[in-house]
Amino acid sequence: MSAAIPSAIPAAPDGAGLVRRRLGQLRAVVGLNLRIALRAKRIWIIGLLLFLPVLLPLAYLIISAVVAKMPPVQDPMTIFRKMVSLVYLRVAIYVLALTYGISMISDEVEGKTLVHLLLRPLPRWIVVAGKFISTWLVAGALLAASVVLTYALYWLTQPSGIERLKMFDPGNLRILGLDALVMLFALSAYLALFGCLGARLPHGERWGVVFCFGWEWLITYLPARLKWMTLMYHVQTLFPHDVSVSQFFALRGEPLSKTTCVAILLVVIGISLALMTLNLKRREIR
Repeated sequence: MSAAIPSAIPAAPDGAGLVRRRLGQLRAVVGLNLRIALRAKRIWIIGLLLFLPVLLPLAYLIISAVVAKMPPVQDPMTIFRKMVSLVYLRVAIYVLALTYGISMISDEVEGKTLVHLLLRPLPRWIVVAGKFISTWLVAGALLAASVVLTYALYWLTQPSGIERLKMFDPGNLRILGLDALVMLFALSAYLALFGCLGARLPHGERWGVVFCFGWEWLITYLPARLKWMTLMYHVQTLFPHDVSVSQFFALRGEPLSKTTCVAILLVVIGISLALMTLNLKRREIR
């Protein structure tokens, strides 16, 4: 009597196949959340708020063209740098991170839609990474559009075409590009941190406001190494020009190296996303 032929055992997926599968799942989660975010009313409200820095140079151009010739704006690049330091870093990034970061997971919890995500056969880290990437893409696009438009409009206030063409000067474009990259990197750190707060704490938005407009503003005026415990300290260190940095560190000692600040911000992002994933793993499905 011949021995029975053993039934075929499905082979475990190889490493490349598993990576492709995870990337496909990640793209699906990112695409789904992008479609939801782009249809939400929130994007129009935040877009209007981020349009406010553009109003000053835009009003100058309209008044100069329609009513009376206005005196030329002196040194548009210096004004743009101050707008980055005072408006985008201290207000716009906070508003974006609080609005989108806190709601990253908490909106799913309050809307009773988190169960639909958790019931799907997806690793929890895929859900967190997908929501984080899609949130960062939407918030980052709004921030970048506002920054570039502000930069261009301030140069357009110049009276002559030659002066206006300086907006395309390689040195100025380099500063614009590096400023935008640093702000997008900073936005990712704040989004991850506030997403963690929203997922793990009740009333996470209150803690986020306290962090931004309490901790971040207050502790930078304290001596010694306490200032290293703010995200803004490390963000300011990365900027390619010394306007905001010199003011920020005037009474607070020498900054850390750029490499150290990048590493610290990456650690903040990694820990925040890991805690969000752990929170989803422990959450009961109801």
